[in-house]
Amino acid sequence: MAGLEQYVKSQFERIFSTPDWRLYKEMAEVSFSEAAFLKKRDFNKVAEQKKLLVRNSRKRLLIGIGAELLLKAIYLKTGYCINTPKNGKSQLKFPFKAAEAKGVSLDGANTYMLNKLIDHLTRIITLRQPAVVAEGLKIAKVFRNKEGHVVTPSHRFDPRSFRAIEKALVALYADVFGERLTVRFSLEPRERAAWTIEQ
Repeated sequence: MAGLEQYVKSQFERIFSTPDWRLYKEMAEVSFSEAAFLKKRDFNKVAEQKKLLVRNSRKRLLIGIGAELLLKAIYLKTGYCINTPKNGKSQLKFPFKAAEAKGVSLDGANTYMLNKLIDHLTRIITLRQPAVVAEGLKIAKVFRNKEGHVVTPSHRFDPRSFRAIEKALVALYADVFGERLTVRFSLEPRERAAWTIEQ
């Protein structure tokens, strides 16, 4: 089975470099935008009594995936590597730039995990609101981990979690990309969703 897993992983192997940041950002934005506008009615093959559960679960998963892809875009845009050294054997300390990795074999099948990307973010960029960004990203990480590993029939809904993620994204877009993001992950009935980016 290990051979099969390695074979499938090899289909996606790539050592990422700075120009790849645009695709990472674009794919992150697809996930965020879908999460913002996703409605119960989008799940027409789901039983009515499960639509809210399914919609909310999908929103959280998309937000978590978007957060990871966006952070990888930021690392790449600022010249940092996201691939791990091969076999974990290297004197390189994360985060490291491509120039520092010269002569080191990087692993095309593995990139750094979301937690590490969050924890080291302030080492690679200056944030005007680091605590706001960290809070939102950590919530997004929990969303991704929860939705990717377990299913619960209900949970205590706290809209402040989504608002914290929105604030973190707005701050990141301003500080890293010089863009004005308007985002609202619609959750309540008649709540208007938003996902727009202005230069």
